[in-house]
Amino acid sequence: MAVYALTPGGAALARRIAGALDGMLYLPERLCAASTDGAASDMPGTAEIPAAQPFASLADLVARTFRLHSGHVFVAATGIVVRCIAPHITTKVQDPCVVVCDQRGAFAISLLSGHLGGGNELARQVAAVTGGTPVITTATDTEGLPSFDLLAARAGLAMADIAMVRHVNGALLAGEPVWICDPGDRLGLRFNGTMPDEAGVEHTGAHHAPEASGDRAGVPPHPAPLFRFVAAPADLPPDAPSVLITPHDHLDAPRRLILHPRVLHVGTGCKRGVDGAIIEARIRDVLAAAHLAPASVAALASVDIKADEPGLHHAAAALGADLHFFDAASLAAVPVPHPSPKAAEVLGVPHVGVAEAAALLSARQACDASVLLVPKSAAQGVTVAVAIAPAAAAPDGGFCALAACPPTAPTVPTGETTP
Repeated sequence: MAVYALTPGGAALARRIAGALDGMLYLPERLCAASTDGAASDMPGTAEIPAAQPFASLADLVARTFRLHSGHVFVAATGIVVRCIAPHITTKVQDPCVVVCDQRGAFAISLLSGHLGGGNELARQVAAVTGGTPVITTATDTEGLPSFDLLAARAGLAMADIAMVRHVNGALLAGEPVWICDPGDRLGLRFNGTMPDEAGVEHTGAHHAPEASGDRAGVPPHPAPLFRFVAAPADLPPDAPSVLITPHDHLDAPRRLILHPRVLHVGTGCKRGVDGAIIEARIRDVLAAAHLAPASVAALASVDIKADEPGLHHAAAALGADLHFFDAASLAAVPVPHPSPKAAEVLGVPHVGVAEAAALLSARQACDASVLLVPKSAAQGVTVAVAIAPAAAAPDGGFCALAACPPTAPTVPTGETTP
């Protein structure tokens, strides 16, 4: 986090904020000497004040630092800050959060990336340091409603299309029902107060204001009566605002926010030296054929003799996934539908299939059980199989819509590559 100030009074407050929130302090050159000569003398309990970094032009400095920090706190006039950050703003997914504070610390304004970037929470933290008031202007917060982009981020769910957030958040603000298929209650909106109506659809109890801060800020103690829960994707009205948690990528609708949990584990075998782009493309092709979302991939897995294979590391990084390796004995202990004689010969163990066994073992690290969704297939020197961790897909043990929407017919194995 970065903290900036322009005036002597602002510098004193910026030092307090940077010290309390472990931020990097930026001050005009003329004020840097003051920040080192007597910064802590009038501020008990703030001995660990960071050294100020000098700058000559705030606009030039922000051009360099805007992408370096996840959060920015300016003790300055809002207009100055807007002009400095405006050339660098792109999208809410990429932009860091920005908070503006007056030099008396009376107000901490969440100016940019209030939800996904954490600006609203940072404004609350700054206000707690200064004794001021956080100024939050996002509509869902002011109306005491949850924001689905924030809920998704906190639950570790990837949004298939962030533009769909406006439909569900807007529906809440307009008093329109939002339909939700979230069997595992990953969003934390389904409580004991739900009751099915005559159609078997569950509704929630009365709405209350959100908590002011903390991990559940922006989430009401009881969800609004606007939520209607269903058990399967097929029960979601196609034209209504809705939220679906699923590892599938083919269940979209005009007003549907699809959230992908990271529950897929991709077992991968490859020949030596296969380019990472080829491995990544093969994985994406296999997922696409099964209508599975790449954003739901939690990990890639293979045999440990491939731990130094650059292509696997490239593919894992490209998919934003972890990379797991297992020894031959562990892989051989996992029954698989399509063991590979070639892999058994190379690894010196009987009845082993690298891709399928590695996928299953990786999924078992997320929960006790694992299910093979996509049998192995081989092409271009790369073998791919996909497993899922059911309990990771839904805390109640369900598949989070997988049962209702099975993948396409299994690919007929064409033989496994050398591990």
